[in-house]
Amino acid sequence: MKAYLIRPNILFFENKAYKIEPTKGFGGFCECGGKMNQLGWVGNWIMISECESCWRIEAFLYENFKFVGRFEIRVIDLKDFLKEFLSESELDSIFKKANGLDYSYSSFSRAKKKLEEMNVSLDEILRELRRAEFSK
Repeated sequence: MKAYLIRPNILFFENKAYKIEPTKGFGGFCECGGKMNQLGWVGNWIMISECESCWRIEAFLYENFKFVGRFEIRVIDLKDFLKEFLSESELDSIFKKANGLDYSYSSFSRAKKKLEEMNVSLDEILRELRRAEFSK
């Protein structure tokens, strides 16, 4: 399964984005034998955990409170995530909008539509990009 953890709290799974509610606690054991700590939950059906030894991040999938499987999650930067799903012109328009520059409205509109179909809030993306720019 292809899944991404977009720091700090978005899980992208099965072509949809989900907000992760942060938690703390025991999150199982890793393949390396290390203890995993919970990072958070998506509803009551996916628990995200990170190994304290090897830093592997996994999702534990539940159905009706019954464990059904686990899989590794790739951690990805927001900008890299956007590069994977948007065209160059769409990406450029988002970065320009976030920085208050003139941008292509049609490219921005296409990007917004793509992101909304994946349950990704463009307003949150713009806020995060602005925050990242100011933190440099």
